[in-house]
Parts: sequence; C-alpha cells; structure tokens
Amino acid sequence: MIDTEKLIQKCQENPWLKKFGIYFEEDPFMDLDYDFSFKEVKSIEELEKELARGNWALRAGFIYKNLAFINQVNGGDEWWTVKQFEDGELVAVDSISFLPIIKEGRFRKLIERLLKATKEQCINLKY
Repeated sequence: MIDTEKLIQKCQENPWLKKFGIYFEEDPFMDLDYDFSFKEVKSIEELEKELARGNWALRAGFIYKNLAFINQVNGGDEWWTVKQFEDGELVAVDSISFLPIIKEGRFRKLIERLLKATKEQCINLKY
C-alpha cells in the first residue's frame, strides 16, 4: 500500500491540494477544515462504486493497489491520480474526471491500463 504520509507530501506539489493552496488564498483558516483522508479499496468494482457516488470533499482520496486518487475539486469529480512504482517513487500521472468514464463503461479498462503503465508512460501521459 502507498504510504499516506509520502502521498500527502506529494500532494504539496499540486496547487489545488497543497496546504494553504489556491482554494485557501482568501481564507487560509478554511484549510483546517479539509484534511487529507484516504480509504483503501480492495477491487476495481469497489473503487468504481465509490467514485461514482460523487460529491467528494477536497483532499478525500482512494488507494487501490499502487494507485492513489485524490479529489482536487471540492464537491466535484476531478481526481489527481498518482502511481507508486517499485522503487517507491510517487509519480503524478494525470487529473481525471471519472463520472463520464464510468457512465461510458470504460472505467475498468482505464484502471487496468494505469496499473500496467510504466513510469515513462505515466510521465508522458501515454498510458
């Protein structure tokens, strides 16, 4: 499983997720209301069910195997996707809106492609 402390550190590279980032420029005290929280899911079906529910808080996330999905739009469907490789490196892959992908029936194939993708493919968005 992905080390959540390392994942939170990685999130500091994302201006939408980092502590006191873009969302909190005008009211930095609101940042205290949005902690990072991650739930490990055991299957693609469980991940799909969770993401399909929608309306997730900013910084809510899911971990499936070596993939992490962190919501970067409060109440929205914009998931910063990060993959951990065998050397322990966390690589930001993409920002993905899952609801249309789920509705079109392409979710499982996308997750399977992400699981198989090499570090270079993830960096170059060719997964």
